Amino acid sequence: MVYKLLRAWRTPLICVAGTLALLLVIQQLLDKSLAGHPSQEKQLKKETAVPKVHVAVDSPVDSPVDSPVVVATDLEAILRENGKHHWAQGSRRSHQCAPFPRYEDIVFKNPDFQWVVAGNLSYFLFGAYYDCRPAAPEVMVLAMVTTLKGPHPEAHCQLWYADGGQPDLVPVSSTKVGWYDVWGNVAGVAYPTMLSCVVPEPDIRVPQLVSLVFGSPCAPARNALVVVNAEVSQRPRPPPSTQQRLRTGVCVKFLDFPDRDMSARMVEWLELLRLLGVERVVAYDIGQLTANTSHTLAHYSQVDGLLQLRQHRLLAELPEHRGLRMCLTEVLMYNDCLYRNMYEFDYLGVFDVDEVIMPLGELQSYQLLLQELQRFDVNCTERTSFCFRNVYFPEELAADPALPQHFYMLSHVTRVAEHLDANSAIKCLHSPLYVTLTHNHFPMQWRESCGPMDVPVHFGQMQHYRHVDDLTTLTRPTPVRDDNILRFREQLLRNIHRRLGWT
Repeated sequence: MVYKLLRAWRTPLICVAGTLALLLVIQQLLDKSLAGHPSQEKQLKKETAVPKVHVAVDSPVDSPVDSPVVVATDLEAILRENGKHHWAQGSRRSHQCAPFPRYEDIVFKNPDFQWVVAGNLSYFLFGAYYDCRPAAPEVMVLAMVTTLKGPHPEAHCQLWYADGGQPDLVPVSSTKVGWYDVWGNVAGVAYPTMLSCVVPEPDIRVPQLVSLVFGSPCAPARNALVVVNAEVSQRPRPPPSTQQRLRTGVCVKFLDFPDRDMSARMVEWLELLRLLGVERVVAYDIGQLTANTSHTLAHYSQVDGLLQLRQHRLLAELPEHRGLRMCLTEVLMYNDCLYRNMYEFDYLGVFDVDEVIMPLGELQSYQLLLQELQRFDVNCTERTSFCFRNVYFPEELAADPALPQHFYMLSHVTRVAEHLDANSAIKCLHSPLYVTLTHNHFPMQWRESCGPMDVPVHFGQMQHYRHVDDLTTLTRPTPVRDDNILRFREQLLRNIHRRLGWT
């Protein structure tokens, strides 16, 4: 019976087996064809796979609800995803020029710093940024390096792209240190350093990652940094005119108040900056805030949006010289803030939470102040920075009892008689079009512009709400009342009450 059934189905079974064999042969031929034509393979993957988008850290991606997108948002995710396609495996890796970096090979000093040793120097790599301001766009690498004066060893950037496994190998074209030795030079301490590498084909593609290697450009990389702002493909707009709206942001160093509730001070300061036209304040959280201060700032960072509070782990390359190392960290943070935000703002202020650059007279916003300074600055249309003289409103001088005491700036309206000179404790509003390296008090490097301007004090001043360095100024010359901040009193108190319910 079975034999008769097999004879009856013999022809159909032979046809099915032949068809399967033919399909297998076609599949093998197709695989060989695609292997010889990578572009066809990529196209096929694009048509059949779930789309993948690799973006720089902190770069938001808007996508349609009906188009699922897998986004690599951190270094480990990007390396592991791209590594599936680009890593040379096993013994082949040692013979390959510039193999794709592996996450397991990176040495982290802490989650924010990658540690690379070059000779007797340590490089603690912190951030990388795409800079399309120059005619030849660059990738800028921000690091802390254990030398102030050099020499720095020969180094190369391996520029990695999201669409391919072969990097561009580019020499480091410049190395600039954000510190002067007269401020302190201690062996073994790491100094903020900016390294730059020219991008070979910026009109075609922008790097997703950068690795820094020493000696041979083909050396296997033990580090990799996500390139921030890699999605920016065009040079920034030309210098703003005196008529257009000017966007202003503020960069602040780490917040270090572990034993002091700064809630009222921070609210007063943030709301005053908002009234002056600031659209974003960037500060760094090192885990040194009281619970109440953290709760208050969470409103501004998570609900309100005025504050961007970036988590940061301090570098501890040495247990000694903490004061110097904290000052150096400030410079690192200010430059990180500058490069992360340089395409979003026309001006970026750099000052602390006890300081405010205050427009004076009829000028009641940074928009009006900057427009007036641009009209006044007839000899320069490309100004690097506008820098303001420091004047102290010291805590040693009594607050006005008629003013709300729980708001420090509103109640302290007596200042020392004289401003400091143009070289002492100034603070600036920087144009991100030109500044390439900044210190707390002034720009250190810039391009294609005529440098910083010492702003006459009738336009504005840098009001500093803390103790004075020279105690004689508390009495001689006689301190003066300067209540220009009261122009904002009513609106400031209304805003605080409306947003937080405070009175």
